[in-house]
Amino acid sequence: MTVGDRRVPIRSTKQRILLASLLLNAGRLVTIDELIDRLWADPPSDARGTAQAHLGRLRRTLSDAGAPRRLIRTDPHGYVIEAAEEQLDLARFAGLIDRARREPDGRREIVLLREALALWRGRPLGNVPSDHLQRNDVPRLVEQRLQAAERRFELELDLGEGEDVIGELRELVNAEPFRERFWALLMTALYRQGRQREALECYRACAAILREEVGLDPGQELRDLHQAILRRSREVSGPRPRREPAIPAPRWQARPPGSPCQLPPEIGDFVGRAAELRQIIDHFVSRRTSTVPIVAVVGFPGVGKTALAVKAAHTLRREFPGGQLYVQLGGSTGRPRDLRDALADLLTGLGEPGSRRSDLEGHAAMLRERLADRQILLVVDDVADVRQARAVLPGTHGCGVLLTSRQRLVDLPGVERVRPGPFTPSEALAFLERLLGAGRIQRERPVAEEIARLCGYLPLALRIVGARSALRPSCPLAALAAPLRDDDRRLDELATRDLQMRTVLDASYAALDPAARTLLRRLAALRGAEFTDGTALALADGDGIRILDRLVEANLVEPADSGGGEPRYRMHELAALHARRQPEPDAR
Repeated sequence: MTVGDRRVPIRSTKQRILLASLLLNAGRLVTIDELIDRLWADPPSDARGTAQAHLGRLRRTLSDAGAPRRLIRTDPHGYVIEAAEEQLDLARFAGLIDRARREPDGRREIVLLREALALWRGRPLGNVPSDHLQRNDVPRLVEQRLQAAERRFELELDLGEGEDVIGELRELVNAEPFRERFWALLMTALYRQGRQREALECYRACAAILREEVGLDPGQELRDLHQAILRRSREVSGPRPRREPAIPAPRWQARPPGSPCQLPPEIGDFVGRAAELRQIIDHFVSRRTSTVPIVAVVGFPGVGKTALAVKAAHTLRREFPGGQLYVQLGGSTGRPRDLRDALADLLTGLGEPGSRRSDLEGHAAMLRERLADRQILLVVDDVADVRQARAVLPGTHGCGVLLTSRQRLVDLPGVERVRPGPFTPSEALAFLERLLGAGRIQRERPVAEEIARLCGYLPLALRIVGARSALRPSCPLAALAAPLRDDDRRLDELATRDLQMRTVLDASYAALDPAARTLLRRLAALRGAEFTDGTALALADGDGIRILDRLVEANLVEPADSGGGEPRYRMHELAALHARRQPEPDAR
């Protein structure tokens, strides 16, 4: 850290952890509990007081070096470090990347990317020994740097500057040997300089590393490039520049005074969902109407709706400079929150310490008043029904609303619905690798694939397996897979102290009316077979189509691809397993 032109060494390990934690969240409140998590893997009994003492010493260290006295501001719940964008290398990097992304001229974009990459000095937070930061923040920062480097080399190759980047690309493949994109760029650069043999040697080196270290073959892009080079193909023109990344990177910016940010932290092991993230972000970024943009993330229990919404909300922060509010409505718990309490929480976040009105409509009207003409994103998690959703809607189009719900909320007009499904098999394995380590998964890959299938590729079920396996790191995955094969035991096995797959499904089942429960049990008896409207009519006692619609609305039954013929439907395997074990109403 520098103050003025003088470098200020932070010799205390704890002070470095605190400073890094605050700077990574500059302009945002970091609670004392969050700081404790970053200071200690196993907090001492007096962790709160000790953390506050370390904060006091950090303030003195910075003050003695000439930093402003109010650089670190105390809040009733934690601390905020106030820093302008130009004062932080990370913020400058994000700003340059954002400018580069918007730059139409390729050569000017390269200049901005080089300037951004020049800010890096080795691995981020290399001298900050915090397991939490190293696990949750460093990989994200490294990924941002590597994506910027990829983009820079893609542009330079496209502009015919391949000879000048070969040396740097060799350094990168040595530093990041598992990142196949850098190998592809190096092979392309060598081939374009007439160095076919060296390009082929690069492929062999990459393939050997992947097979020896992780037991995988190179991916399709690298294999196709290898074949094209073998054929001396003239079509190997190098990677073309991509004008838009899959997901826009969030731009760092100091939060304007009075703008709340209540978002939960992103999960560090988030994988996949690129298409869903793009759908959410595009809907808010490209809004052109005078109505409030609303996105509802809806889907099956345990599919990761909240994680997706929180990830998207963090990415959208720069689009809503007025702040971000978050509220949990408990719609899937069977005990949804009193809407007046939820609205009062939102009003408190907007600086309204107490409501002057006790009725629900009064709370809702006051919320609309406080949100009027502001650019605020509301994240409303676990909505029970359309009534709950309507109560929190703003009245002006500057705001946006991001909902999650197990219901499809079909009666809510003007909504962009995003329906994340279970992971793909490859995403499920990648998720297990994040939870248990790539080495462990690769050693028992067939068993890991079976576990992912038995979990129905659901993020929640996979997380439960990961949590149970982490408690027994020496236990082979085969021992975890064995009880999951037993249909009578599987839901019991998918449980930890805090996460239970059965409990999640119990809540969805309990929310159904008796007729819908009956039809669900009977459909589950089909054991995985797809079915039609006619099947539902035959199995239902009454209006089968309307009852089936209620199951679809609850995301316990989903439409299948019918190929243009009669509509077909299916149930998730775990939902069917749960329903088959529910007693009939007259069972004793």
